[in-house]
Amino acid sequence: MALAVLAFLLLDREARSEDVISDFAAEFYSYLPAAPDISAPDLDFVPFWTDELKKAKKAYKNGNYDKARKFFLTASDQGNIVADWYLGNMYRLGRGVERNDAKALSYYGRVADAFNPDEPEQNRLRIMVDSLVRVADAYRTGTKRNGIEQDFDRSLRLYRLASTFGHPAAQYGLGVMTLQGQGIKAKPDQGLRWLVSSARKRYAPAEAMLGDLYAKGEYVVQDQTRALMWYLLAQETARPEENPDIIDRLDMMLAQSSEEERLEAEARATVWADQYPVDAPIVTPTGESRTEP
Repeated sequence: MALAVLAFLLLDREARSEDVISDFAAEFYSYLPAAPDISAPDLDFVPFWTDELKKAKKAYKNGNYDKARKFFLTASDQGNIVADWYLGNMYRLGRGVERNDAKALSYYGRVADAFNPDEPEQNRLRIMVDSLVRVADAYRTGTKRNGIEQDFDRSLRLYRLASTFGHPAAQYGLGVMTLQGQGIKAKPDQGLRWLVSSARKRYAPAEAMLGDLYAKGEYVVQDQTRALMWYLLAQETARPEENPDIIDRLDMMLAQSSEEERLEAEARATVWADQYPVDAPIVTPTGESRTEP
């Protein structure tokens, strides 16, 4: 894997993204470039959707997490990384199981270890890149109760790799680390650029962090209207189960804002949302796109 990652990092271009809408997991962003053409299939390829995985997905979508977990475990034992990715999500979010960051990291790590930049199957490549980010998140924040120590160097390497695929959470992670000087010399201007890049893909944590920076006047000129604008945008894409603090913070900001500030913030948010809409694919200069598959 190390050689493949090193070779991939030397590349300075990406293929254009393909406009494919599937019924893949609702948590996932379709931001990756199109898979490269290949002349022959891999005979050792594990099927993407096995019978166990199809049953697990149906149960998962219906909220029957206990049943889904049993099928996912069977598929995971068969070496299916899609099942590992789902199990990582379940333990990270506490869906049908007690939240456990260490177990989530273990499952995401299995998918990340399988990372191959030349992976021909688009959805498999997507979950590989997403898992790189989840592993990076775990080592950036650390979780003492689960025995996960912070490792900024590892986080930076994984974020940088995933960011070349345009993953918004990787760009957000790089923004946070660059602003705060975590494992790297603090460079506020560069950190802000990373956050804005993530916000253009309407990644709620990036939008919320920009709102906090404007509210406090950190790295930018204090501006309560802009702070409220960013939180209004963040609310549009925030997931209540993952980002409840964003909803609560917005409610508090609205209560403390004047009518004039609210109207101006709403107008600014509308302009940004029109330029970078939630429902439509967002194509960046590097050819990335993001849709909800």
